[in-house]
Amino acid sequence: MKKQLFTPQEKAIVRKDLQNIWRTKMIRLTVILVPTLLCFVLPAFYLVLAWIAPPEQLNGTDEIAALLPAVEQGLNVKQLMVYMIAQLLGPMFFLMIPLMVSTASAACSFVGERENSTMETLLLAPVSLERIFRAKVAACALLSLITEAVSFVAFSLVMIAGSLLFSMPFYLNGSWAVLVLLLSPAVTLFGITFMVLISGRSKSSMEAMQTSGYLVLPIVLLFMGQFTGLFILGPLLLFVAFLLVAIADGILIFVASRSFTPEKLLRV
Repeated sequence: MKKQLFTPQEKAIVRKDLQNIWRTKMIRLTVILVPTLLCFVLPAFYLVLAWIAPPEQLNGTDEIAALLPAVEQGLNVKQLMVYMIAQLLGPMFFLMIPLMVSTASAACSFVGERENSTMETLLLAPVSLERIFRAKVAACALLSLITEAVSFVAFSLVMIAGSLLFSMPFYLNGSWAVLVLLLSPAVTLFGITFMVLISGRSKSSMEAMQTSGYLVLPIVLLFMGQFTGLFILGPLLLFVAFLLVAIADGILIFVASRSFTPEKLLRV
């Protein structure tokens, strides 16, 4: 008999959590508005700006060109704008999405249960704490990964339009492969487990979400460092970042799973 990844009880918890998360207006707005803004509206705005603005009004492109690999330095001013969207700003925007969605959904799932006084009922169910923990993490990860996939499709559509308008090759490369397939899922898990750790200290899901906002800062600093000329985030550096986040994930999962106790879950 084929062993199932999740038991029927775990699947029920996943469905319940997804329904509760989606019913929360703040989470719903985060899931819809943040990806729409970061992966569709802003990239489309920059493309339109590059299309309609005279080349002499697009300031700062010389500095960007100096940071590019030699193979990319033959781009004209408008093409440099598209390159900046696809390879400098786009990855930063894209990586923010799984982090923000995962932390917001985890805040609702873990802290929200206590706020709504439903955690006691869940703990009385004939399911072990380990399985409850696993199901809740899976629900938050599933929502985040679905949002990430939709965001990737939306961003790709914008970049396809940019490639056609400005006669450029498609934006996908090794860096994006590492970002989408490895780093983004690792960041998703990091956001969820981090939220589990601070859930016992947070009085409300809103407070937990505000605390998790600081997690976005390292992503911004990492990608903005490219504009200083210190480094360019190629596939190798992104893979190193993935390994570091994966190690942190392992540590956080170990600590979070052991802090997932009735005493801490019910503490106000």
